Amino acid sequence: MAARILLAEDDRNLSALILDFFHAAGLEIIPVYDGAAALEAVGNYSFDLIILDVMMPYFTGLEVCRRVRKDSSVPILFLTALVQEENTLEGYRAGADDYLTKPFSFPVLVAKAQAILRRSRGESLGANQLGYGSILLDTALEQVTVDGQTVHLRPKELKILEILLREQGRTVSRDVLIQRVWSVDFDGDERMVDRHVASLRQKLGTAAQHLRAIYGAGYRLG
Repeated sequence: MAARILLAEDDRNLSALILDFFHAAGLEIIPVYDGAAALEAVGNYSFDLIILDVMMPYFTGLEVCRRVRKDSSVPILFLTALVQEENTLEGYRAGADDYLTKPFSFPVLVAKAQAILRRSRGESLGANQLGYGSILLDTALEQVTVDGQTVHLRPKELKILEILLREQGRTVSRDVLIQRVWSVDFDGDERMVDRHVASLRQKLGTAAQHLRAIYGAGYRLG
């Protein structure tokens, strides 16, 4: 059954952008624009994850979180422009599971939400598994899935993905990819790497949004 997510964000332009990224990842997300509407939605529907802006009209995200926590253990992720440590601690004391400060990367928000959903469902990575967002690689089986669907990769595409998963959050240069995927004796050109990454991105579908080309530097996952 698909996860249902509640987004309470009073900035309608930001909310619309968040919705676009979640829909692209195949996730159902319902928007509301103030704390009162968030509490009403929670009273009427069952959610697998709640994403709350801290500063909202009528009830703040903190107050919504406190009220939800009286009856529910649903995972709650806060979005906030408040960056002081005390603000973060106040969110956790209210019952938040995670925190993301503005401005944030939309793919990172999606990946964080997917990770929270996996944890809440009791899903964890095995000893031979690497994951980011909806991407899961089993290195022993040499099998890749995106949103639970098997993706067939060629051996070098698989190796590139494994390297990027192991180095997620860090930029991997084309030279490093050449040395680790091909060999130090590789006599082709860097465009060979770009062609393999382009093919990999195409096969990853909506999850390709997590794979970024860093101009003049290489590639990064996340």
